[in-house]
Amino acid sequence: MNGKSRFALASLGITILLVFVKVFASILSGSISMLAEAVNNSADVITSVVTLAAVRISERPADLEHPYGHGKVESLSALVTVGFLFAVYLTVIRNAIERFITPQPIEQGILSLAVIGFGIAINLYRVAFLTRAAKRYRSQALSAEALNFRTDILSSSIVLVAVFLSLVNPSSPVLIRADSVGAVAVSILVLVFAVKLGKQAVDTLLDRTSLELTSRIRREILGMDGVIDVGSVRAREVGAQTFVDLSVSVPRAMSFESSHDIATRIEQRVRDMQPDADVMVHIDPVAQSDEPLIDAVRAAALRIGRVVHNVSVHEVTGRRYIQLDLEVSGNLNLQQAHDVASDLEETLKREFDCWRVSVHIEPLGEPLVAKRLGEKTATITEIERIAKGHARIQRVHNIALNQAGAQINIALDCELQSDMSVSEAHIAAEQFERSLRRHLPNLGEVLIHAEPAHAAS
Repeated sequence: MNGKSRFALASLGITILLVFVKVFASILSGSISMLAEAVNNSADVITSVVTLAAVRISERPADLEHPYGHGKVESLSALVTVGFLFAVYLTVIRNAIERFITPQPIEQGILSLAVIGFGIAINLYRVAFLTRAAKRYRSQALSAEALNFRTDILSSSIVLVAVFLSLVNPSSPVLIRADSVGAVAVSILVLVFAVKLGKQAVDTLLDRTSLELTSRIRREILGMDGVIDVGSVRAREVGAQTFVDLSVSVPRAMSFESSHDIATRIEQRVRDMQPDADVMVHIDPVAQSDEPLIDAVRAAALRIGRVVHNVSVHEVTGRRYIQLDLEVSGNLNLQQAHDVASDLEETLKREFDCWRVSVHIEPLGEPLVAKRLGEKTATITEIERIAKGHARIQRVHNIALNQAGAQINIALDCELQSDMSVSEAHIAAEQFERSLRRHLPNLGEVLIHAEPAHAAS
């Protein structure tokens, strides 16, 4: 048996002892307020037993039929307890009103006062050790138990005053009714506490969200790097655990790894605010108002299941021109790959109002190797040698070779002098292509992506 259970059982034993003592005293004295106090302690016993059973059930792990666990059993037990308290204390109030109308003197008054004083002393000691235990074990259950017995101390004090006033002058028509008034006061105090407890239980069962918690979560997440916006934030309590579901918007150009890192940091931030919370983060990739056009092209390709790289966008005589590399399975034949590329071209033309989309098809996961063409060999080294014969070409890189039947397709990035005009760059690229075809006569498609030297990556 762990420490928390020992403290809980010790508290239950004290409660049972007080019930017997106060019931015995109420029978001897005939005090209705003493009876109300005894009933209060009896309710504590029933509450503790019901709570103990509920806690044992709530500790069962989540399963397929109860993915959020069994914690709400505690809320159901609280409603059962509230119903019991109302049934008992409404009866006590009715008897107190009858006693108020036809008052009766209290017998064994000194015994009643002694029993009440004994109960207050015991509860003071119990509240002290339960409070220490709650802090030591960070137990909400023990903390609630301590709060409950603080209420008992207050109700016992009311009964003490009521019995004392009844004994001061039993012949006084006012003081003799103090016992009945005390019983009603204790009953109302307990019922107010029961209403608050019942409201908390109903709120939990109906998944009422703490606006303070969700608003705080929203403020904290909005201030994190990489987060554009926070959508829905939902929080629900199941027993002692809080489940938080939220959605956040991030730039759609962000890598999967980066978005996963943001989700992890969000989970930790929420747990810092709500310890032991179970957090679920949904990432929504969205376009930013200042999103670069190249990122928008990549995102458009991804929406139709295509992966592209080496994307470049140009304006030629006022018309938009897109060049890119498209990754396709190396098992496709040329016609199938061409159909995939054509579908991508049409998609990009519609979305970005392009004059032309040049797609270089690149087999995914296949090494780029040299291919023999007649007596010449098309190699990266050979292509680089040809490029060195052109004065305005600074460097060629990202060279991709792809066999297509008896021909070979070439795609590459070509760095040109940055001060060249677009027309000059176009002429230089055409001259370079003619040189390639002259030295490598069996070339098929040649895709040259021209870029200023300072923009190379």
